[in-house]
Amino acid sequence: MRTLRTRLLLGTAIGAGLVLSVSALVLYTMVRAALWAEFDESLASKARSLAALVEQDGDELELELGEDSLPEYKPAEDAEYYQFWTSAGNVLARSPSLGAGDLSRSSTRSDQPAHANTVLPDGRRGRVVQITFTPRQEENGLLAQTESSPAELTLAVARKTRDVDRALAWLRLLLACGCAGAILVSVLVLSWIVGRGLEPLGRVAAEIAKIGENDLSSRLDPRGTPAELAPVVTRLNDLLARLERAFARERAFTADVAHELRTPLAGLRSTLEVSLSKERAAAAYREAMAKSLAIGQQMQRMVENLLELARADAGQLEVASETVDLIALLKDCWTQYADRATERQLEVTWRLPESCLITSDHAKASLVLKNILDNAVTYTDAGGRVTIALRRENGQASLHVANTGSIVAETDAEKVFDRFWRGDTARAPEGNERRYGLGLPLCQNLMTLLGGSITVSTAKGGTFTICVLFPV
Repeated sequence: MRTLRTRLLLGTAIGAGLVLSVSALVLYTMVRAALWAEFDESLASKARSLAALVEQDGDELELELGEDSLPEYKPAEDAEYYQFWTSAGNVLARSPSLGAGDLSRSSTRSDQPAHANTVLPDGRRGRVVQITFTPRQEENGLLAQTESSPAELTLAVARKTRDVDRALAWLRLLLACGCAGAILVSVLVLSWIVGRGLEPLGRVAAEIAKIGENDLSSRLDPRGTPAELAPVVTRLNDLLARLERAFARERAFTADVAHELRTPLAGLRSTLEVSLSKERAAAAYREAMAKSLAIGQQMQRMVENLLELARADAGQLEVASETVDLIALLKDCWTQYADRATERQLEVTWRLPESCLITSDHAKASLVLKNILDNAVTYTDAGGRVTIALRRENGQASLHVANTGSIVAETDAEKVFDRFWRGDTARAPEGNERRYGLGLPLCQNLMTLLGGSITVSTAKGGTFTICVLFPV
């Protein structure tokens, strides 16, 4: 039962066996009924013939049988039997084949022949028919003078059922052997048919086996595939395509991580080597330690973002449901970047409603807002403008954060959600702080998790806008 071939063969064999068995049973029942009906009709006909031979003459009853008439009722191997009774139960006549024996007599009286199985005097199985009748009257004046009433007689005629039993036994054997042979032939034929029918599965399995783990570019050939397998082949090709893209992303992601970690590690090593190359003043050591600390903090932020992205990809982030004051949260997150905005002489414009409450995860919403505000303060040109606008629309809280000074092309806007994409100099911040291109990809994953969305757009004049929709 573990193979499809076995299941198909077993299922079809059982189905064929049931159909043939039921058909054979129905056929046997019909033939059996016909044989017994013919047998009973023959007994009834003989009973009526014998009843016609009885004549009543006054009070006398006569059975008009010659010595050589009806030889089938004389003692012999295939003898038949009859017996007459009066209404009082007295035996009027019996066939010579009975000898001293008697046929069974039913107390039920009916004008119609009554058939029943019986045991014959010689011990063999037989069948008996019994009728109740009024004998034929003698046509003369004596009956009128004596005024005798018609007598009522009972006649039983019996005959062995050996021939019918043999015929039915032969029919049962024939049907049983025929069913068994038909099932065997069906299994053999079906085995060949199923084997041929399952060959496409073998071919698909062989093609899948040829696909190596290092090359997922191969695809299954749908030509010549049965219609039932075509959807499976199509889905497998789609799966291979998705796996190929996923593996390509993973390889690129691994290479990007290695590349991004190599640069700060090299800077950290270079700073330490220079500091240790000769004796320096305490201020120089403090400067080197501060620089190393800054590099370590940047690497820590990158690793934390990578960890959050990995958890989001694996579906391991749990989302809490709580009431969040989006305006208060937005202002609280801005406090971390207000000093830097002041240092860079940025013009910050706020457009906020009186209140905006949403149901969301406070920690994850805070992380999204911090990344967006950090992005705006970092990439705005010195002396530029940052606009933070919040409003309700279509049952959602819509947050727009726009900054000037961006030279990201309109065609490259959506690339900001690609991990480690920084657009070369187009998105390089001022100063020595190094960016890793993980903030906005993390925001996109978190907003999907929160049931919202995040989009970006660029406009002529260098305005870069991030739109975040929180479900209210």
